[in-house]
Amino acid sequence: MPITLYYTPISPPARAVVLLIRELGLNVEFKPVDVMAGGTRTEEFLQMNPEHTIPTLDDNGFHLWESRAILTYLVDSYAPGHDLYPNIPKEKALINRVLNHDLSAFYPKTVGQMAPIFQRQTSTVTDEMMAKLDEGLTNLELFLVRNDWFAGENLTVADLSLLPTIASLVHCGFDLARYPRLAEWYSNCKVLKGFEEDQGCAQQIGGFFKSLVAQEQQHD
Repeated sequence: MPITLYYTPISPPARAVVLLIRELGLNVEFKPVDVMAGGTRTEEFLQMNPEHTIPTLDDNGFHLWESRAILTYLVDSYAPGHDLYPNIPKEKALINRVLNHDLSAFYPKTVGQMAPIFQRQTSTVTDEMMAKLDEGLTNLELFLVRNDWFAGENLTVADLSLLPTIASLVHCGFDLARYPRLAEWYSNCKVLKGFEEDQGCAQQIGGFFKSLVAQEQQHD
């Protein structure tokens, strides 16, 4: 039986897993879940994932959630030793460092700041929001001072984890020109097999974000 991925197409964490699946050419059945309609709170879904989060992986009865755990699991299980997550302790440590930074710092600083707009609690991009986004992107730039990719000289799952969030920011209108190494990295990501597909999802998010912000401007 194929692996099954329960996901929402525009979710950045889910898109990271899709990028990996495309890169490795894995045989995966995709099952879209309507989160807003309660799709992650059904009895069937909660039996797989009591935290009711997206994405969730079902590998023939082995259930796993948290996108970064899924990324590393899929490589270790279906492409062990691959450059995306090599079986070399020091290289894995560098990749894990970026994944942990993404989870604990970068993703909360970006998605966390923009969440009130997507949740329609406000339609104003505040100075505080911009400052937090700038801090998050500036910190990411430091990972690229000596390397072309986030965990060294090769593309890894660390890059796949970060790309969907950064692509979403770009299509929401945030310019990477202030972060030259990050902008160069973003351009280099065009080599990914799933890059254009991910761009399409990022464009959807960007269009929705801009429409919500425009509502505030229309009322000024």
